[in-house]
Amino acid sequence: MSSAGFAAGIAVGVAFVMAFSIMPFPYGDRGQYEDVTITLERTVCFGFCPDYIVTVHGNGTVVYEGRAFVAVEGTQTAQIPEQDVQELVSEFYRAGFFSLADRYEQAVTDLPSQTTSITIDGMTKSVYRYGSEPQRLAMLEDRIDEIAQTEKWVKG
Repeated sequence: MSSAGFAAGIAVGVAFVMAFSIMPFPYGDRGQYEDVTITLERTVCFGFCPDYIVTVHGNGTVVYEGRAFVAVEGTQTAQIPEQDVQELVSEFYRAGFFSLADRYEQAVTDLPSQTTSITIDGMTKSVYRYGSEPQRLAMLEDRIDEIAQTEKWVKG
């Protein structure tokens, strides 16, 4: 195979992976999200960074556990519409979450860390982030907080 043919093959492969990593989640019918579990954990920093875990279940149940530097400590539960869970799952696909590395760490100190995970169709993908990159992961974490409505417990 020539180098031009090889390069073209690589380009097609990359385009294929990129196209499928941003496709919306294929579930369309109600009830197919029951096995979905999305978790975001934020940890303390050298300062007053909120320390909590929020879990969003496919049926719309949100479980929050505030640990430190939050307005509400302890466990709280809430309910969000199932279509919000569907939107959140689609956000994972748009962010290319399944193509991300398992860890991102910058050579800095005293920052909070975040661990984002999703379980769907019996498979789990988790990504640990310490630092500001990748930006699409940070945006996904913020979207989880927004849809799960954690602000009422984190900030009060």
